[in-house]
Amino acid sequence: MRKFITAIAADKNWREVVKVLIDILSPEISACPTPPNLGFLYLTDKLSKDAQSIVDLLRSLTTVPFWVGASGSAILSDGGQHTDRPAAACLLMHIPENEFSIIGVSQENYQADLQRVLDGSVTLAPRTAHIYFHPETGYPPQTALNRIYEQTMCFMTGGVSSGRGLQNVFTHNKCDDALSGCFFSETVPVVSALFEGFSTMGCEHKVTSCQNNVIFELDGKSAAYVLAEDLSSWLAPRHAKDDLTGLTLNELRAYLPALSAEIQMAFRYYKNDIMGRSIKSMSGCDDEKGWVSAAHIAAEGEYLSFVVRDQAGLKADLAQKLMKLRARLQAEGTLNSIKGGVYISSASRLSRDEPSCELTLIKEIIGDIPLAGFYSSGEISRHSLYNFTALLTLFV
Repeated sequence: MRKFITAIAADKNWREVVKVLIDILSPEISACPTPPNLGFLYLTDKLSKDAQSIVDLLRSLTTVPFWVGASGSAILSDGGQHTDRPAAACLLMHIPENEFSIIGVSQENYQADLQRVLDGSVTLAPRTAHIYFHPETGYPPQTALNRIYEQTMCFMTGGVSSGRGLQNVFTHNKCDDALSGCFFSETVPVVSALFEGFSTMGCEHKVTSCQNNVIFELDGKSAAYVLAEDLSSWLAPRHAKDDLTGLTLNELRAYLPALSAEIQMAFRYYKNDIMGRSIKSMSGCDDEKGWVSAAHIAAEGEYLSFVVRDQAGLKADLAQKLMKLRARLQAEGTLNSIKGGVYISSASRLSRDEPSCELTLIKEIIGDIPLAGFYSSGEISRHSLYNFTALLTLFV
């Protein structure tokens, strides 16, 4: 088994970044009995406008013919991560050309290009796809995911480009695409895991009165009252010295900034007979009038739970699910045959205090594997688009 090749570099401009990447990659490529033919490339938003030049130069100097990638507010690899500066990370691999196909859908000819890509995938009969979306094209990623899934039935992973200012999604043929990526046949085994990073407060509740995005009642009680009960229970062990009895919702929420915690709402949904939960921001609440609102159009009869996003919950969820993934890989006999992986994490998870905590946990639990990725504005798992999550995709 030959592991994938990774490199990460940061410098004053795109030319210097490429030079450092080539210095790292050249000896690794020379040592490969079978040279890599596919590259995943991730750029910080500082290099988004230079994506075409970077891809062209890397393609020429590495002789790797096929490239896909995206820009992000931060990029990462097993060698570290960078944000707020010109930087790039890449993952190079060799996949037989009859076992993958490139996905490239332009913004100008979106519908025609997407249908062309789907028609072209019939011969490959893809089992999985790894996809990147541009967030500002006017074409909703979830609509494209539904269409791809309906026509291919493949398991999808990937993410949505992020950053300040110009963003980019690209292939070796064209930059500033609407979406890019790869289809893989069943002969390219892939394992993935989704990480939510939330602490659930209390139990799940049924929406019993609502209007648009405003929820008035949960389980027949004031929604704000139910939230206050859940939040009080969550805060109790964290503020054992304080008497939280009888505090209003606003008084309880005043404890959250010191904990660097944020309340969000998880709505249960079913898709293709698979249950999941969609995390939405809590957009407001009124303690006196008893309502809460979400970035979601609510419906009576649906179920939700209140969740807290904080660094402790993120690390606990990531560690727990990485341990489950490790156990699965051990049971399948693939833990020691991981060739490489892609890690895509929500930009909202990037911690200034512990910027490398996610990479550290992956290395400690899964192992020191070739890894590259970026921080996104949306994460793709199976056939759904998520927010505030992270996704690890492993080639085994």
